[in-house]
Amino acid sequence: MNLSLAYPWVAGLLLLAALPLMRSFFRKETVSWAPLLPAHQSSIRMRRLLQTLGVIAIISSVLGLAGLHQTEQTLLRTGNGAHIVFVLDRSGSMNETFGGNVPDETTPAKREIAHNLLSKFVDKRPHDLFGVVGFTTQPFFISPLTEHKSFTQAAIDSLQSPGLAFTNAAKGLGMGLRFFEDQPHTGSRVIVLVSDGAATLDHRAQRVLREWFERYQASLYWFFLRTENGLGINSTPDSSRDDNPRVMPERYLDKFFSSLPVKYRAYEIDTEASLQAAVDELDELENMPLTYEEQIPRRPLHTPLFILAFLCLAGLTVAKFLEHKP
Repeated sequence: MNLSLAYPWVAGLLLLAALPLMRSFFRKETVSWAPLLPAHQSSIRMRRLLQTLGVIAIISSVLGLAGLHQTEQTLLRTGNGAHIVFVLDRSGSMNETFGGNVPDETTPAKREIAHNLLSKFVDKRPHDLFGVVGFTTQPFFISPLTEHKSFTQAAIDSLQSPGLAFTNAAKGLGMGLRFFEDQPHTGSRVIVLVSDGAATLDHRAQRVLREWFERYQASLYWFFLRTENGLGINSTPDSSRDDNPRVMPERYLDKFFSSLPVKYRAYEIDTEASLQAAVDELDELENMPLTYEEQIPRRPLHTPLFILAFLCLAGLTVAKFLEHKP
C-alpha cells in the first residue's frame, strides 16, 4: 500500500502527540507523604492506556487534516476474454421495430432489443474490456475501453434514447478502431458493429479502414438488424443496373468487410431470437487468454482516521467523567 499526504506541512503538528506523555490526563492531588499512596499496577496500566488513547487521537486527527490517502495504483490482471468495442448505430431508423413500425408495449424498437442483449452480454464477460462508440452522420465517443462494467452499462444505456439523422458506419468504425491505439495486444480484439443499415464507402474510407484493421488486427462482427421486407446482406439485384453500392449498400459493405485481412462474421438479424443467437456465438468465439492493467483510483483515508480519533476522544471523555472528585 502506497500512502501519501495531500498537505505534508500539516504533518508538523504530529509533535503534539508527545503532549499526553508529558502531562497527566488527571489533575494532581497533593499528599503529605508519598508512601501513603503506593503505585498500583492497575492504575499504572490505566494511565498508559489513557496516554496511548491521547497519542492515537492526536496522530489520527493530524493525519486526517494532512489528507492521508492511498495513491493511485496499477494492478496487472489476467483472465480469459477480449478487448471489445461496440460501434452502435444511433440513426433514426433504430427507433423502429423489425417490422418497420412504431414500437409499442408488446413490440419493442430495435435499439431497445439491442440494448437488453448487449447489457446481458457485458454482465457475462467479467474479464473483458469494453468500449462504446455511437454514430449517425458523424461518430461520437461514449465510453473508453475499460474494465469497469458500470461505465460500459451506462454507455449501452444510451441505446434507450431515440436515435436521429442518418447512418455513416465508416466513421463509426474508424473511431472504434482508434480505441486499440497504444493498447497492449493481449487477448482478442473485436469490433462489434450493430446497425440496421449501411452507407456507401468511398475509396478513401475503404483504404483507411483496410489499413487500420490490418494494423490493429481486430476481428469484425456485423450485427445487421434487417427490417422486414428490406434489403439484406445476401439480397441479389433484380437487374445488373441495380447491382451497385447506392442501390444495395448492405450487399457491397458486406463484400468490402469480407475482403479485409481479419476475421469477419456477418449476422443478418430480423428477430430478437436471432440477435440472441448472434450474441451467444460471439461469446463462444472470442474468449482467449487476456492480460490487462486495472487502474485503482486514489483512496482518501481521512474518514476512518477521524472516526478513530473520535473514538479515542470518547474514551478519554468517559475516563475524565469517572475521575474521582474529592
